[in-house]
Amino acid sequence: MEHALHLLLLLVVTRLFGELSERLGQPASMGEIVAGVAIALVAAASLPIPLLASLAESPFLEVAAEFGIFFLLLLAGIEMRPREIAEHSGGSLAVALGGVLFPLGAGFALAWSVLPETPLKFAQALLVGVALSISAVPVAVSIFRELGYLHTRVGRTVVSAAIFDDVIGLMLLAVVTGVIETGASPDLAAMLALLGRAGLFFVIAVAVGLFLYPRLSRAVSRMRIPAPHFSTLMALALGFAVLAEALGMDFILGPFMAGLFFDPETVGAKIYDGIKRSVGDFTDGLLAPLFFASIGVRVELGAVTAVPGFLLALVGVAFLGKLLGAGLPARLAGLSSRESLAVGVGMSGRGAVELIIASIALEAGLFDQPDPIVANLFSALVIMAVVTTLIMPFGLRRVLR
Repeated sequence: MEHALHLLLLLVVTRLFGELSERLGQPASMGEIVAGVAIALVAAASLPIPLLASLAESPFLEVAAEFGIFFLLLLAGIEMRPREIAEHSGGSLAVALGGVLFPLGAGFALAWSVLPETPLKFAQALLVGVALSISAVPVAVSIFRELGYLHTRVGRTVVSAAIFDDVIGLMLLAVVTGVIETGASPDLAAMLALLGRAGLFFVIAVAVGLFLYPRLSRAVSRMRIPAPHFSTLMALALGFAVLAEALGMDFILGPFMAGLFFDPETVGAKIYDGIKRSVGDFTDGLLAPLFFASIGVRVELGAVTAVPGFLLALVGVAFLGKLLGAGLPARLAGLSSRESLAVGVGMSGRGAVELIIASIALEAGLFDQPDPIVANLFSALVIMAVVTTLIMPFGLRRVLR
């Protein structure tokens, strides 16, 4: 019963904050993140509300957030076409590389300059750099959908780059995990093996999407059970997600690839429109608000009072690192100055992967030191993720207005 109350509370509060955000001229997702932050602040105030005290640790919230990510990426794939991704793959790869390497180096340098000299300093500085280098694919997708820019040159570049970013982020996650566990980075053979598994996933997914799925769709059309095409789409998305995880990738690539090959030519315009509308209602009306709220409720405010200077520098480096690292390659790829600025802003949001990396480090004891910056590093990274995610929709609307 408690978990159901958690979800009920989050759904009602996020929808109200989302409506308020829309009325103020901002995307609903921005209000939904603020709703999560507001709940976290109330819980941190030690008010006698037992329901809020355990909300951030609710396993049901974590499951709902993962389903939110799953359906956000599925919907993005449904709304985009493989040709849109292919047309911008070259520029998007450059944007992804710049958007990873620049904040990675800047974050590492910032952390190295302020962290105390200990045997864990390299691992801690690397953690900060990697956390700053990763963009949030589901957040970028949702914001561009809400603003109506998903099919623009900016939207396609950011989403394509974010997919590349996710693959690069998994490799960086492997490096950080290896450094935390063994004190040494994975060797070249291990990194090449991870890159090879990533390539294998895309080869299998494209082959299934182009050759097997159309034949399967024609066979499904003759079935008499209700909603056979939706079941087939979900089976394909789940199958790709399982394949991605089996090959050491993030499961979010699965639903995106499945949605990418679900098009009107394969299933028919009527079925395509109906499923797109159903998935959109289910995502926007339930799962996406819970996902965005789950980002906000993880806020821990210890770093705000303990290390405000470091926190401010961390947020500044995080935002400027993406702005310059992704924006400059976009400009060199032929986008206008305004579009390039929008690409840099659009890549600046963080999310689930960054929080996963910080959680792994927390469980490994990487922050168990008396130094105030180290002791509050986890809190600072979570706040950075939330703040940059909140800045992104506001900045995009200002730049693209």
